[in-house]
Amino acid sequence: MRNNKAVILLCIFLAAMLCGCTKESDRSSYPRKDFVMVYYCAGFNDLSSSIKGNLEVMKGGNLPVKDSKHKLLVYTHFSRTDSDFKTLTPSHLVELSKNYGTLRADTLLTIDETRYATDPAVMREVLEKVQALYPDSHYGLVVSSHATGWLPAGKYSSGNVVQFTSRKHTNALPLYRYNDNPDEPRVKTFGAEVKIIDEKKYSQEMSIQSMAAAIPMHLDYLLFDACLMGGIEVAYEFKDIADKVAFSPTEVLADGFDYSDISTLLGDTPNIEGFCKLYFDHYDKLGSHATISVTESAALPALAQTCKTLFDKYRSGIAALNTYSGVQPYFRSGHHWFYDLQDVIAKAGASSEDMTLLQNALDACISYKAATPQFLGIQINTYSGLSMYLPGAGDSGLDTFYKTLAWNKATNLVE
Repeated sequence: MRNNKAVILLCIFLAAMLCGCTKESDRSSYPRKDFVMVYYCAGFNDLSSSIKGNLEVMKGGNLPVKDSKHKLLVYTHFSRTDSDFKTLTPSHLVELSKNYGTLRADTLLTIDETRYATDPAVMREVLEKVQALYPDSHYGLVVSSHATGWLPAGKYSSGNVVQFTSRKHTNALPLYRYNDNPDEPRVKTFGAEVKIIDEKKYSQEMSIQSMAAAIPMHLDYLLFDACLMGGIEVAYEFKDIADKVAFSPTEVLADGFDYSDISTLLGDTPNIEGFCKLYFDHYDKLGSHATISVTESAALPALAQTCKTLFDKYRSGIAALNTYSGVQPYFRSGHHWFYDLQDVIAKAGASSEDMTLLQNALDACISYKAATPQFLGIQINTYSGLSMYLPGAGDSGLDTFYKTLAWNKATNLVE
């Protein structure tokens, strides 16, 4: 009897060990440890003081308690002033928390002054440090800087790529003429940190493809506190990286998001829609301007399939549209690369049945959207929550680049 019992107990033990090994190889079966938000600021530019102001608002809010499972990490690269770009400054990854009601800032990583936040290698290094410190966690990322949506780096201003190869001036990444015309929107494809070379200003930027490749972990959410990122091209590029993506199809005012209640992003179930509503209501109550949208990445493939069908069906109608076709724009100063997705299909002549199909796909994809009646002189009569490239009104020189985007590969907008 003893031997039989021993055999039975041994079998139970081995079965338990096998189950344990199976679980160990499948990390998703374990609850992840922490809930980590990273606020990533590329502020070595004329937005430095505005982003510093956002950080001060954040510090005065409801921060996590030190050593709790909720973590607020801030990576910042600032210029000393909005115009002093000759004085190079290091950047830091800091954990912000409250310890018995007192603000605590613990430096976790320092990047030397020669490296810029718009370098994809720097972004990866920072985020890999986050992963190493808090493995198997839930992660959210808020990025703040200039931006120009899906456009290739450097296109928004002059498109003049300048690569320095001399011994005196070397730079591993391309540099672009920096446009500091006060009459132009202060935007660039993500980043635009300033470098001064021979008394001339250049910017170092990061394309959305480079940025997507630099993010090493899966994100619960990705928020862009940056201009013109609210396009389907951007959402689709990050669909496999973040469960939710929030952004603005128009520019974002220099003051940026409302960070007075950052706790909405720090709980066990971050309230992305609530945070974005807070931002919109803040500007709306002031009588100011704002647009915002939140997309659900899981629903994007279905939207892509619907759009692929409609792009093919109404291809000639889309091709006939131009800057004078009355399609809802989201741009200023003649930078005509951002139009309302839904209005493009409508103006291309889509039937009511096809518009219903599109609306259903958009409803499944967008969990929150809001827009003031106008934005800096742009009347917003139609607001689907997403912008898109309109080939007939854009720049044929962009078509080759556009074909490299995940959205175009899925929908064949540009053949």
